[in-house]
Amino acid sequence: MKSTIAESNILASAERPPGFLLEPFKWAVPILIAMLRYKPEHLSDLIHLSRTRMHLIGTALAHVEGMPSSSELTEVLFRGAAEMVLDATLGYRPSGLKRALSVMPTFLMEAESYRGLVKLLADPDSARLIYHTFEIRDSTIRAMNDVPPQLRRVVFSMHENIGDMSSFSKGLRCLSMRSGKLSFDQLVSELARARQPNQLLAKLKSIVESLPLPDALPPARVHYAERIDSGRQLRALGKKWGNCLESYVWNVEHGQCAIYIWREAGLQAACSVTRSGRLGWFLDEVKGPENTDLEPKEYEKIVSAFEAVQIPSESVISSITQIVANDNLAWRPRPRRRRVRGAPPPVQMSLPDLT
Repeated sequence: MKSTIAESNILASAERPPGFLLEPFKWAVPILIAMLRYKPEHLSDLIHLSRTRMHLIGTALAHVEGMPSSSELTEVLFRGAAEMVLDATLGYRPSGLKRALSVMPTFLMEAESYRGLVKLLADPDSARLIYHTFEIRDSTIRAMNDVPPQLRRVVFSMHENIGDMSSFSKGLRCLSMRSGKLSFDQLVSELARARQPNQLLAKLKSIVESLPLPDALPPARVHYAERIDSGRQLRALGKKWGNCLESYVWNVEHGQCAIYIWREAGLQAACSVTRSGRLGWFLDEVKGPENTDLEPKEYEKIVSAFEAVQIPSESVISSITQIVANDNLAWRPRPRRRRVRGAPPPVQMSLPDLT
């Protein structure tokens, strides 16, 4: 009885923020606290939770709309068999999910990643790729869902070398727009001829090298943003705003970067635009005075204004630049899981009779 009262008191304190032990649950923390507040007897289950069970709960909660209100569902999530959890939330049992959950990180992935994983496992070709991976991250799922199906096998094999391939498809659209000759579908068909990572690397490099050179400088004005070309003005603004604008002077004067100052009623920001070779100009960073972060709505407004003049965010092209920067995508053998044999029985030793 005392244990139950203590658990209830711990969970009832709405003023105390979630502690360090709950950090791996990320977006699911409020949901877990709400469930445990009504069923505090499952607090001990949370403490002894395995990584696979944590991702099973994440998969289930990602497919439940709103806040779970059923005490029976809480019971199933913490103590039910995996089949029961999937039946109660997804309505079926995706083939290959058990192994996928075992190679996920030590924290919950994004809810959208769990939903995307279930969709990928429903496709035989995509599921076959997931069966053979030894690590699944958010970027893995984003890349698999975003990449055109005919490129998934090669791109997925490059994922281990490149890391984050989640912007690959957006980068291809940017390439298509810059080329002016190939549509997105034509570009995908051309790249789909590559069967190995190095073949895809060679084709991408060839396409990038054939792009026309971008304009010497981006436009002088973008909506409320004005380009600052004077080193003296940048130094003065850097001192006034208390940021590092002065460090950009050399890059600006050598045509590698352009700095814009966005001036609007109630909103001021410095916008850094950098050139990525033949790929063109991209919005690199947006900061307020004293390097403060903008509100999400204000940031999106500025990003949209630059996109309207064909200066997208640098994140759009990050996967392509990582690939093109590689001289060789060396094949790395996958680690094999070895069977661990039990220790041999101890050798029986007999001591001599000293008598």
